[in-house]
Amino acid sequence: MACDPTKTAVIPASTHRPHRRGITLLETLLATAVLLIVVTAVMSALAAGRAQSEEAKQVVSATLAAEMLMARVTSVQPESFQTGGAWAAHFTTSVSSGGWNGHAEEAGKIRAGRDLALPLLPDGYQNLTLHVSAAEQTQLIPPPIATAIEGVEVAVEAYALDDRMVTRLVRFLPMPQTLAGAGP
Repeated sequence: MACDPTKTAVIPASTHRPHRRGITLLETLLATAVLLIVVTAVMSALAAGRAQSEEAKQVVSATLAAEMLMARVTSVQPESFQTGGAWAAHFTTSVSSGGWNGHAEEAGKIRAGRDLALPLLPDGYQNLTLHVSAAEQTQLIPPPIATAIEGVEVAVEAYALDDRMVTRLVRFLPMPQTLAGAGP
């Protein structure tokens, strides 16, 4: 049977389906909603990461500034003292009497040393305040050694501008043996 090109075939309407082209409005809205959720989640994660990064940067800066101040406080030569009491007083006497106890470095005035002639630390360290406290203390070593060690506990605390403590360093400085028996 040959095909006659002049005749057209009639297809009943119930079996004819048009070819689907493009996407519907519902599909577009659904895709947009999914995209919005994904973008919001990514942006939230980036913002949280940025905030954690800034907090970590502040903790590192505060710790380094506190370590530098602790080094200045503890860099004392035992030979420059006549007695153990004078050595301990160097740390525990109030700053107004020439000691370190109560020493503070305010925001914007944190220096590389105690002397006002020394340069300020870089800007990353200037959003902090540093405080020194010191007290005489006895460390008890349990048996089998069972001994007591006299010394000074020095603490350096770093605070953010909102008065939140960022870091606290504590060091126990045992009294040098050359001064331990040298009297009060």
